[in-house]
Amino acid sequence: MAELLVPTSPGVPYYTQKTKLDGRDFVLRFAFNERESAWYLSILDEEETPLLLDLKLVANWPLLRHYRYDPRFPPGELMAVDLTGDGAPPGIDELGEGKRVELKYFDTT
Repeated sequence: MAELLVPTSPGVPYYTQKTKLDGRDFVLRFAFNERESAWYLSILDEEETPLLLDLKLVANWPLLRHYRYDPRFPPGELMAVDLTGDGAPPGIDELGEGKRVELKYFDTT
């Protein structure tokens, strides 16, 4: 099982990016909710058709587990990995490479 670090933009409260997962392009939209101090993720296909809207990024939880058998989604698993073991959702500046929480994709190979 290969692991891919999904690039993110810490400190930017709302942004969209294209990301290749298991050879397919997806559009990822990130939004930080200040009232909850939590990140939300929306996943769209390459034509920007929504597949999943406003999924709360919970640390150390398989985010795509309910969609594993839906062919529109990548076949692997997406997880917000808490590198400290704290388990709290990532704050606005805590999500990204080298931060407390990194968004990782684990492919099926």
